[in-house]
Amino acid sequence: MTELNIYLSHHYLNEAQLSSIAAISIEELDVLIEGQLVPAPAYVVSDHGTVRSLVFGEMAAPGSAPGRYFHPAQVRWVAVAREALANGEALHNVPVRLKAQFTARYAAALADLHLTTWPLPDSFDQHGTPIADGLLARTDSAWAHFLNGTFCLCVSDPVSEAKIACKEVLQEKLAHKSEHGRKTTFTAQEAIELATLIDAYAAAAMPFSPVEYGLSSRKRLVEDLRMRLSAATTDAE
Repeated sequence: MTELNIYLSHHYLNEAQLSSIAAISIEELDVLIEGQLVPAPAYVVSDHGTVRSLVFGEMAAPGSAPGRYFHPAQVRWVAVAREALANGEALHNVPVRLKAQFTARYAAALADLHLTTWPLPDSFDQHGTPIADGLLARTDSAWAHFLNGTFCLCVSDPVSEAKIACKEVLQEKLAHKSEHGRKTTFTAQEAIELATLIDAYAAAAMPFSPVEYGLSSRKRLVEDLRMRLSAATTDAE
């Protein structure tokens, strides 16, 4: 069993497992994905020893079990999509309504995070009033990333609009505070604040597979930065 297989079996469901748990046929699942009602798989492992994700593209994965792999949270969203379809609404209206539901909740989460966690001046003014164009750009981008499987790759709960928003905003804040993970000198207060921020971001994000880990934001903004913080703290003692 390869390291990638171990990671995928621990954190993801293959299509047969998703089909069984969600009580849906693979054919119906494909219809929902193609109809932009549920997210695409996070990872696709090919018969010729590669793994593909939207974020990292195709990478070598010799010996790994072929298949499509979905985040377990996908089960919840499959239920949401099927319930929407069961209401008898015209098929072409369902993805529009699901998008409206997702983006409204995502925007509400961003509004709260703007006031409590990190300012988003492209999307809200200093009083928290939405800036229409900027907020629309964020919510449209989030819906696109949701459908193409990006969030299933990198967010711990990728069907919760609030959890997705939290991870995205924490990453923005951490990237800014750490100079995109390149910062090397820290005051004592900066070290304390960054350590807390790193822990929060790590909890909101996925661990990433061993194949892509070296290229991931997690390596740069969590493990590498923690090591640098630890070294800086030790040197200061």
